[in-house]
Parts: sequence; C-alpha cells; structure tokens
Amino acid sequence: MKRILIVTAILLVSLIGGRQALAGGRDLVICMPGSPGSTIGAKTYMAPFFRRIESLAAWPASTINGSFHPTYASCLARVRSIRPGFAVLSLGVYLEQRTRLKLRVIGQVDILYGAGQRLYLVVKKGTYTSLAQLQGKRLTSDHLEETTFLNKVMFGGKINVTTHFKLKKVRATTKGMRDVKRGRADATIINDEQLRIMKRRGYPLVVLHKSPRLPGAPLVALGRYARGGDISKMKKVVSAMCSGPLGRKLCRNTGIKGVRRATNRTYAKMVRLFGK
Repeated sequence: MKRILIVTAILLVSLIGGRQALAGGRDLVICMPGSPGSTIGAKTYMAPFFRRIESLAAWPASTINGSFHPTYASCLARVRSIRPGFAVLSLGVYLEQRTRLKLRVIGQVDILYGAGQRLYLVVKKGTYTSLAQLQGKRLTSDHLEETTFLNKVMFGGKINVTTHFKLKKVRATTKGMRDVKRGRADATIINDEQLRIMKRRGYPLVVLHKSPRLPGAPLVALGRYARGGDISKMKKVVSAMCSGPLGRKLCRNTGIKGVRRATNRTYAKMVRLFGK
C-alpha cells in the first residue's frame, strides 16, 4: 500500500509539473529594451494585436497572455514567471538568450522604434573624426540597454562602450541628438528612424560609425515552453499578422511595420559576430 501511495504521489507531481511548464505555452512576450512607453501603457494598444493572432491561429479568445517590456530586466523576469511559448525579442536579448532558452526563430518583425537596418554613432559636425577621440567622452542614447550587443556587433569588438564612454541612458528617442546638438553630450547612438528625423530637422550632426546591416527583431518559439503543435500553427500565421487593411492597422498601432517568416539562418551572421 505504501509503495502504491509513493508511486501515485510521483505521478501527481509529474503531471502538475508538466502543466506548469505548459501553462504559458501560447503566451507572447515582446521585449524591446530602451523603447519608449511602459508595460502598463502598452497593454491597451497590444491587446488587439494579440487577439488577431488568436483569430488567425483559431485559438480561443484570450488564449494569449501578451505583454510588452521596455527594459531587459522586466523582460527576463516575465519570461521566468509565466514561461511563455513565444516572444518578439530585440537582437541583443535574442543573441544573449538564444542558447539558454533554446530559441527557435519563426519570424522577423520590423519594429518602428527598434534598431532598424543599422545603428549609427553620431557626433556634431567639426568635433570628432575617430572612435579613439571619443575616449572618456559623454554618450547619451536610448540604445544603451544592451551594451554587450553594441560591443560585439555594432563596434565589432573594437571598443567596450561601458569603459570607452561616459554613458547616460535616456528614454526619449530624440534626446540624444538634441543633447549632442546643444553640447550637453559628445555623441549619441541612433537608429534609421532617428537618422531620418535628424536629417529632416537639419541637425548639424554627422555619422562617425555605423553597425553592419541588421535583420529585424526575431519572433521566436521558446524551446523550453512552446508546444510543437502551437509552433506549427504560429509559423503558418506569421505572414498574415500584418496583412490586409485590419492587419496593417493593428500592427502600426503597436509600433510594428511588418512581420515575415524567418529561420535561425536569418540571424546566422549576427550569431557569428556576437560569438567573437
């Protein structure tokens, strides 16, 4: 009798553990460190996008418990707490966590305020002409949440931004440019969208260094938590997320330019650069 009770207890623990591991199997976490906005503020805007994914995948309403995170710390805390099956990650988060979380790329997301196709180190005209001259100088930017990514990918291992510059993180997307323009900072890092703003406003700034060409933010399945059937379904609906008038509207409202299919091979170059 005692042996039967022990076996039963073991089976119950295994079943409960399995349910917990799969509890967030269809949940979606969006991690964009340094982005404007807040988790609470983004909830209203993100909800219709999550409902659209449910509809396309033929999942019951409110199946996806989705959330947006503008800091690296809150992103990882959320992943640990709900064990989501899927995530849209910045390149820095993806490259650092891809092995530990067994990430499998199923899509590529172009984020309005994400890294874009390149990142640019910008200075005021007539001031600096090399990275060496910026040693110990002030760098203000909203792209400083992922310094390891900057070190390895943007600067190719030539410098360590945390020791090369005096860093100041900001959340406003144009503050770095304004600070350099007004002499409150020596340099800033900006993305494609910010570069267009810089040129449109006629700021007296120039690009001193730029990153390699960057792919969009990876949409991934978390191998530890996602179920095979759900991964297959999500892969099938990726291209339809932002298609048609409704899809385009919902995506733009959430700061997404577009979503398309992708695989781990799409990010192979980034993985090689990050591995240096």
